[in-house]
Amino acid sequence: MTLRTITCCTMLAATSGCLAYNDDCQALVDNPNERVAFVAKGTEIFLDRPNARHANNAIAQAAADAFVWVFNSQPDASAAVSFGLINGGAVRDQGACVLRSIVREGPLTRGVLGEMLPFENPIRVVDLSEQEIFDVLELSVSRLFASPTPITSPSGAFLQVSKEVSMEVDCARMANSRITSLRIGAQTITRGMPRPFPATKYRVALPGFILAGNDGYTVLMGKGDDASRNPGQAQRFGGIDSRIAMAYLLQSDFNKTIEDGLRVDPNRIRFVNCSAPTRPTQ
Repeated sequence: MTLRTITCCTMLAATSGCLAYNDDCQALVDNPNERVAFVAKGTEIFLDRPNARHANNAIAQAAADAFVWVFNSQPDASAAVSFGLINGGAVRDQGACVLRSIVREGPLTRGVLGEMLPFENPIRVVDLSEQEIFDVLELSVSRLFASPTPITSPSGAFLQVSKEVSMEVDCARMANSRITSLRIGAQTITRGMPRPFPATKYRVALPGFILAGNDGYTVLMGKGDDASRNPGQAQRFGGIDSRIAMAYLLQSDFNKTIEDGLRVDPNRIRFVNCSAPTRPTQ
């Protein structure tokens, strides 16, 4: 995963913000001032690490939804995508020229969204079994902190999920047994009773970074090259996470009015006995 770099400003420290610009400062995206959505009235979106990697996050949720949309909106889609994932480490508060840990109500522009999702990750799709889904999601929550332990160095491997997923996580339980309920669409997946693959399978859209086994997801290694998993690559909008998210938001209800704007969905992942992140200071 390669972070786009830009010579734009001199930073005294991570909390200092942009102090000086130079002539090479360029927008990270085309039309950076174009609105792609609203952040809902009365809402704030937090981008610091605890809130991106230890809680439901509105930007990451929208990106996961966008990954599903980009495949399912294609008229020639070979099979419907069941749900989408994005690693919390893909969402950043360190923009090209400013530290932006809080995004307040109002217009959300292409430029700001591009800085939140800076890695230009290609979005892939692959078929997974029920057991593999449990393995992936258990790894995702394995490093969450149990209450009242302070959240320190939260793992970027934590996965944000699309709206098709509803799950409950109990941080008082041991790793690999923390997911106490899991529902994908209309189907409840029962631990210890996986139905056989490929008779039962779920088509998952996710960053190529994760599919390649990075962030500890070795269970996914090789799946993107296995023809029996029907792997694919997003083709529209360059197949890149941030561009797909921008296109999705532009045509979504989130871009109609500030009342309909982006806000976090707390029901995708329900946290039990888990430490909760606080509001960042900036």
